[in-house]
Amino acid sequence: MAARPKPRPGPAAKPMAKVKVKAKPVAKPVARPPAKPAPVQAKTADKPALKTAALKAHKPRAAFPKKNLPPNENEFGARLPLAIGKRFETVRAFLKKQPGVGEELYYYGPKTGWAYRYVRGPQSLCSIVIHDDRLMGIVALDPAAQTAIVWEGLSPAGQKARKVAHGSPALLWVDVPFEGTGAKDFQAMLKAKLRTLPAPAPV
Repeated sequence: MAARPKPRPGPAAKPMAKVKVKAKPVAKPVARPPAKPAPVQAKTADKPALKTAALKAHKPRAAFPKKNLPPNENEFGARLPLAIGKRFETVRAFLKKQPGVGEELYYYGPKTGWAYRYVRGPQSLCSIVIHDDRLMGIVALDPAAQTAIVWEGLSPAGQKARKVAHGSPALLWVDVPFEGTGAKDFQAMLKAKLRTLPAPAPV
C-alpha cells in the first residue's frame, strides 16, 4: 500500500489580539444638598392662667361704704393727697360762698358710700366723693346747664369728662376727677349750673 502523504501544516493561527477593556469611570457621587430640616414649630409658651381677679371687671371701691360708719371731716381729708386736698378745699370754699347752698354728708349706698352733697333749696347741685381712691366731682346737667357751659373753654380733662359722661340728653351725669385741671373745670361747670337754677328763697 502506498504511504499516505503527511498533511502539510497549515498556516499558523494568529494569536488573538488582546482586547483592551476600558474600565468604566467610576461615577463620582453627586453631592446632594442637605435635606432641609422639617420646620420646627416654635413652641408658644402657654399663656399663664389669668388670675380670677383680672378676668372679672374691676369694681371701684368706695372709701366709706358702711352706712353706720360715716366719716368726719378729718377722716375724709386724710384720704386725699396734699395737692388733691387743696383743690378739694378750694371747690368746697367756692360752694359754701354761694347763696342758699348747703353742705352735708350723705350716704349714697354701699357702692358709692358716704360723700359730700351740696344742695340749694330742693335742688341738688353736686356731690364730691372719694371713689376707688380718687376724688371725683359729680354733677347732673339738664339741657339748660349743658348749654350754659362753654365746653370749648375747658381743659382736656373737662372735655374728656364730657365725652365719657353717662345718662341722657335730658340729664347728663358728668364725673370729673380732681387731678390736674379737673377741679377748675368742675368749678366752671358748677358756676354755669348755678346760673340756670331758680334764685334761692330769701332767708
